[in-house]
Amino acid sequence: MPRSVDTRRLHLRPPAPTDAGTIFAYASDPVATRYMIWPTAEDIDDTHDFLDDVAAGWAAGDDFCYAVTDRATGVLHGAVSCQFDQHGAEIGYILAPSVWGRGLATEAAAAIVEAAWANDDLYRVWATCDVDNTASARVLEKLGMRYEGRLARWAPCPNLGDTAVPRDALCYALTR
Repeated sequence: MPRSVDTRRLHLRPPAPTDAGTIFAYASDPVATRYMIWPTAEDIDDTHDFLDDVAAGWAAGDDFCYAVTDRATGVLHGAVSCQFDQHGAEIGYILAPSVWGRGLATEAAAAIVEAAWANDDLYRVWATCDVDNTASARVLEKLGMRYEGRLARWAPCPNLGDTAVPRDALCYALTR
């Protein structure tokens, strides 16, 4: 995956330690993290741990998380990721609620999907979202992903209540 990707409105780059405060602002927001499979950040140390994990993923060459920044202003709005494994490439994203509804998630995710497809031996790009996360499902549909089905008891959503009970998820994919 490339170190950075530019779109019409966005610049995607690896998150830096100096981004910790901005990342913490949305990672600690219960609205932004409602459907995430990880708990809402409780303190800045959670964000520093996340940044350490991101650096390790880049170093390993199989887990690429990008800061989603405004190309004109440099303001960080969220993150988009691409993880490679034996099943293909899985994408994910989170944006601060203040920029929801502007098409930024679709724009960022589309750029990452395009970059992933540069790997000739990749045959599948996929994503899941909580069964109740209709906004995320719509982003995946806008990417041209095909709905493959409902995955029963797929992943916990600790910010929705019982952390021990996995919730159903919707699975979408692009294949070639």
